Amino acid sequence: MTRSRRSSPISAACPTHRSDRRAGGTATCLALIAGAVVCLTATASARSLEAITARGVLSLCAHPNALPFASRRNDPPGFQIDLARAIAQHLDVSLDVAWVVSPIQYRSADCDIVLDTIVEPQVQAEGRIRISRPYHRSGVALALPMSAAAIASFRDLDGTRRIGVQAGSLAQMVLGQRGLKTTPYGFEDEMIAALAAGGIDAAAVSPASVGYFNLQHPATPIRLVHAYEQEPQLSWNIAVGMRGGDTALRQKIDAAIDRMLGDGTFKTVYARYGIEHRSPAP
Repeated sequence: MTRSRRSSPISAACPTHRSDRRAGGTATCLALIAGAVVCLTATASARSLEAITARGVLSLCAHPNALPFASRRNDPPGFQIDLARAIAQHLDVSLDVAWVVSPIQYRSADCDIVLDTIVEPQVQAEGRIRISRPYHRSGVALALPMSAAAIASFRDLDGTRRIGVQAGSLAQMVLGQRGLKTTPYGFEDEMIAALAAGGIDAAAVSPASVGYFNLQHPATPIRLVHAYEQEPQLSWNIAVGMRGGDTALRQKIDAAIDRMLGDGTFKTVYARYGIEHRSPAP
């Protein structure tokens, strides 16, 4: 897996829970997130800012069952939906969501934006997608028992510890190359549940999944280490991905992000789901 094929949520298309198996599962997700950017530009003509304003609607592609990212049930809606609504409000339009679970659906979906797009020049060049200014820093985090206070990075793990990873992910490849003992799982909630039950010693997961688990299980939290901060291969900025649009749309979304960063909207929305907002790296 190359640097441009990271197993990280480019959008809410990535189910992280067992309940999403009917939607294709995480194995499908790994391919979906790799191709989502290309899929967005492979179909319908992109709408300009003028067209979006005239239509009165900004359309987001999101997965219908992938909390904390997004959920069609709307209780809660997921942070991607909340953030997209705030962006739409800054554009003085309403938000519509195109629910997608596969690359085929991405190709036919009539959406203008995707949230959580990895800022990676090679990916954007391959997909000819526009991206906004970054609004968040993320990557592959390390989940641990609360008792493992001495571990501060992936490099503190030794070959005796069992580390849960998503099957086929970049984390599995990187940690396996270091001789660490990895145990593949299909879904992040399976890894976190196994960690909480003592079945594994650590898990390579998204910070969002750990934060959401701890929000739901305040009496039995797990420890989150932002280990990607020491791992360039496993860390990235994320931004709004646009099917194409025009320079005016990108500038308008950039301005919305600037205001949302300044007034604390990102921090507030992420906090609803137990997630810490982290400023993008320069």
